[in-house]
Amino acid sequence: MRAGRLTRVALAALLAVGGTASAKDRLPPFPQGLYGDVALGEESGDLGGFEVRFFVDEAGRRMAEFTLCEGWCNIAYTAEVTREGEGFVFGHVEVLESSNGTREEHRVGYRVVPRGRALLVTYIYDGEPFNAAAPWRIAPRRKPFGLTVARGEEGQGRP
Repeated sequence: MRAGRLTRVALAALLAVGGTASAKDRLPPFPQGLYGDVALGEESGDLGGFEVRFFVDEAGRRMAEFTLCEGWCNIAYTAEVTREGEGFVFGHVEVLESSNGTREEHRVGYRVVPRGRALLVTYIYDGEPFNAAAPWRIAPRRKPFGLTVARGEEGQGRP
């Protein structure tokens, strides 16, 4: 009888420890690889969509190289990725310069949340979610499209 009681106590202790560990384990792993939905408009010839490549740099930091294509894919940005709850965030500063010499800076961010094999992307402009009600859904890709165009525009290679 005593052995049975010890077994039940040991099992209860293992389940309690496992419950704590499993809550932490439920956080999604950092994304890896290429995701996107950049496409060419059939009638307009414009490029539209979002593309991101997740990687680890030489210093061991989790990074994202990304481009937002609105008519064309003009710039590829690279930023460190950090965890925020069940998702991940990264971003850049957008500089707008007018012809009269005025300059504005805006914080542009992206929050990605894994959903199955895809990611849901919320676009954040100056701290305000722009598309929170309808995040973009981007799927894994084998080859870059938007990033290739953006790199070509900037004359830059892959990091």
